[in-house]
Amino acid sequence: MRKKYYLPLILAFIFTTIATGQEKWLIKHPNAFEYYLTTDIQNGKIIGQTRNNALKDIVGSFKFLMAKMATTVKYPEIIHFEGSLSGNTFQGNLQMVFNQTPFQGEIKSDSIVISIPQENGTMTTISGIKVERIKPMRNYKKTFEKIFELTEAHLYHQAFLQTKDWKKFKNKMIALSDKINDDLELQIALAAFARDFPFTHYYIHKTSENTQQAATSDFATLKKIDNHTGMLNIKGFYGTKKEMDSLINLIAQENFKNLIIDLRNNPGGHLEAAFPLAEYLIDQPIVAGVFPNKNWYAAFNRVPTQTDYSKFTEFTGGTLEEWYKKAAENYGAYYKVIPSKRHFTGKVYILTNTHTASTCEPLVFGLQYHRDAIIVGERTAGAMLSAKAFEVEAGVSLMIPLNDYITYSGKRIDKSGIQPDIEIESDQAAAYVLKQLNIRHTED
Repeated sequence: MRKKYYLPLILAFIFTTIATGQEKWLIKHPNAFEYYLTTDIQNGKIIGQTRNNALKDIVGSFKFLMAKMATTVKYPEIIHFEGSLSGNTFQGNLQMVFNQTPFQGEIKSDSIVISIPQENGTMTTISGIKVERIKPMRNYKKTFEKIFELTEAHLYHQAFLQTKDWKKFKNKMIALSDKINDDLELQIALAAFARDFPFTHYYIHKTSENTQQAATSDFATLKKIDNHTGMLNIKGFYGTKKEMDSLINLIAQENFKNLIIDLRNNPGGHLEAAFPLAEYLIDQPIVAGVFPNKNWYAAFNRVPTQTDYSKFTEFTGGTLEEWYKKAAENYGAYYKVIPSKRHFTGKVYILTNTHTASTCEPLVFGLQYHRDAIIVGERTAGAMLSAKAFEVEAGVSLMIPLNDYITYSGKRIDKSGIQPDIEIESDQAAAYVLKQLNIRHTED
């Protein structure tokens, strides 16, 4: 009799603890797009993937084959993982687009959790809930039509919209719209084609409740190397003017002779944090470049020169919204940096690599061009335009470049980057500078 009562309880425990067979999940992430995932559990092994052949559908069979030959990509899905299952937990290898990474996870009858290690030692955790069926999250044809409408109304590079490449892009996105099931696939589809456009800063992202990235107190740290030298590591220009001013005060108090500014892997950020640093590092006013908008190119169809600056609005610092307003006026705006009352009088070294981007690049160029700093490392990312986010639909925003960027010397940095004064591999840049400074100190 006792066995009859226990058997249903045992079976109930098993089926509330682990999902077996094929299941469908809606994966959620607070800062990224949602997507569908299908898992299949057989003989102690778990396989999970997004829509079958989605990656191949987006890039095409030939490009996918080339990617398989040249990279570590194996599977034609945007996400594909395989792992061994032990009880509720599993681990193995996960493919995200063209990248491979180890992972671990936990699966139950109504939930799944996947943890992925990051390069900085942290773990990114995503979770999902079971769904009965997979259906498109939105009408993706209408989504793409709205993307086209916004782009054609605001893009600075209006001439590109008349090219075969733009028309081909539109046709491809409409053709894909009937296959797309989720917002992650929407994001990957647009990014796969936009990477070949003649400009950067064109992508979709999940709309945040806060339209501006929150300022973070740990956006930069100052390290005292010795009594002569300090190193300012700026992860991203996401701090406030007040926070950057506080770091500048610390630098001034130490009375360093040498300042190393580490901008490696810095993706950019806000003007509010970048301008105070630039003002502190110069002793003469500098023009850091001009940002022509679509009105300029419609009227002149050429890159502006130094003699054209009178046609543009001057910007000497302020908030992002103040910048957007001035950059939209007339033909655009230009950066002019005025030195602060106190400024650094020692030697400045800036470390860069291929991920030094956006807001960093006018700073790097201006200091290099006017010989206020020595640039050490790798060529910068070449991703410098003025862009703004526009809401496409609920939860989806489109970043569109509104202004081109041309340096004071007449060079376009976007898609080309800035060549350092001393070219050396990224992970050796800091050691190189310190070695040079130690030699000087020894001689002193």
